[in-house]
Amino acid sequence: MTSFSPLPRPRLDPEQTRVHHGLLRFVREAAQSGVPMPGEIELTARLECTRQQLRNAMADLEAQGIVRRRQGTVTTVDPIALRMSVRLEEQWEHAELLDRMGYRSAVDVISFHTGQIAPGVAALMELPEQTLALRVRKRWRADDAVAMIADDVVPIPHRVEFTPSESIFTVISQVWGEPVIWEVSTPGVVALDEEMAELFERPVGTPMMTLEFVGIGASGRRLLHSFEYHSPDIVSYSLLRTVRPPWSSQ
Repeated sequence: MTSFSPLPRPRLDPEQTRVHHGLLRFVREAAQSGVPMPGEIELTARLECTRQQLRNAMADLEAQGIVRRRQGTVTTVDPIALRMSVRLEEQWEHAELLDRMGYRSAVDVISFHTGQIAPGVAALMELPEQTLALRVRKRWRADDAVAMIADDVVPIPHRVEFTPSESIFTVISQVWGEPVIWEVSTPGVVALDEEMAELFERPVGTPMMTLEFVGIGASGRRLLHSFEYHSPDIVSYSLLRTVRPPWSSQ
């Protein structure tokens, strides 16, 4: 699964959170259309908020570099900074990711059970095929549309009690006494088959981005295998890559 924001964000009260989320919708629309943001009077009317609430939310986005404001001119959106707010090389809890983008998020557990690990996953995790594992399938919604589905597999030394609402990372820490500290991720793309199309509430054949993760603890133990499906029309990701300066080589 993909938990931490690149910038610490203050805890907002429910009303300020509502304004922040609503403003992010206008930010996404402005970035997609390439036009400036609506003015302050229009935004306060459409968001049903005070000017101070709007200014607080705008200041937060400006601090992240997402919006640009200058006295006497229109407010614009930096599409690159907006992309940087959701980074592929960072670990996220999906509800937090959707929340950061201004969506109303919800998650439901589709299935969970304990059984033997699948042969392909066992080979990748370097575990015996008879290894006991907890298998969980979760689905996240963004404004009621299905955004992501994750199939998580956690090897376990014995049967464990599992609370469906728990983060899989919490379960891993409790079972193994160590957290996942880094992940190897492999992106891909698939066309939805009948089963996944029904879960996504999309037509069969709809393309989805996939991310396969292997989570590793400080001991080097492989603690998690996750195969995720992400709807690219709801969430897209950026990858920050540094380039060797040309002047450093002759």
